[in-house]
Amino acid sequence: MPCPVCRHEFQIPKDGVAGLTHRTHDKKPAPSSMCEACSSDETDVPATVYCVDCSQKLCQRCSIPHKRMRGGPHEVRALETVSSEYRGGGRFCGQHQERLRMYCFDCEANVCSTCCFEVHKYHKFEKIDVVAQEFARSIDDNIRSVSSSIDSFHGAAAQVESENSKLLCSIEAMENEIRSKSEKVKQSFTCLIDRQLRDLLDELLTVKSAAEKDIKSQIDAVQLALTELESFRTSSLELLSKGSPCDITRAAGDVRVRADELLQTHVIPGEYHAPSYRFIHMNTDEMTRDDQNFIGRIEDSGNDRIVCL
Repeated sequence: MPCPVCRHEFQIPKDGVAGLTHRTHDKKPAPSSMCEACSSDETDVPATVYCVDCSQKLCQRCSIPHKRMRGGPHEVRALETVSSEYRGGGRFCGQHQERLRMYCFDCEANVCSTCCFEVHKYHKFEKIDVVAQEFARSIDDNIRSVSSSIDSFHGAAAQVESENSKLLCSIEAMENEIRSKSEKVKQSFTCLIDRQLRDLLDELLTVKSAAEKDIKSQIDAVQLALTELESFRTSSLELLSKGSPCDITRAAGDVRVRADELLQTHVIPGEYHAPSYRFIHMNTDEMTRDDQNFIGRIEDSGNDRIVCL
């Protein structure tokens, strides 16, 4: 069987595990840049390469057996060129200790040649490298779809921000108009006008607060959609650029499901219109009752607001 550390094959003793050599001392943890095969308590040997199949940092000498394995040479790379995401390994079958070369479509799993003929012989399977290319194209399509939605959501966010600015300017203009009108009426109805002025400004503040809350809700929803869509695109691009074929085939199904979920959850919103209000002046010549409003009122102008998230 192969050694779980270096994958070099050895003969199992007749008395089984009891016949294997035992460690006589605990080995101190090797530095992250040291060879994981030959470094010891007394000697630290710098690692220069990384075996992707064994997930192991090695020096140049220890990497030689990995390039001459019976089941096929391992993928040995310069240590500085291997990303942390790629060091996950998983290139050998845990049952048969063979390289994972095939992908089973029925089980959606990477398998070795022996698995294909023992467990998956009636299933549909293909070489991992071939399937990885197909899955990579599928992931590219998912990324393009999500990228298109991201562009649309950026436009929607800018439009909502514009509507927010227009609303605040309109409310500010109405506030100035209300104050101006109140000053004209105050000469005759000082006490009553002061009370109605406070009531109107409070109402306007309530309208402003409600409108800002409504717009903030729209902005938050759009920003949430952008965050999730951009996060998906970033992780998918990183998978394609840094992931091994095994990583791509293993993750392709989840990527496809996540892309569909995002596109169904975050539908591109229609054009949003903030609520619109106007100030209506009162005719002071007709004011005869004590409960009459002497300044005006605030009303919704009736613009439709489209919300679709």
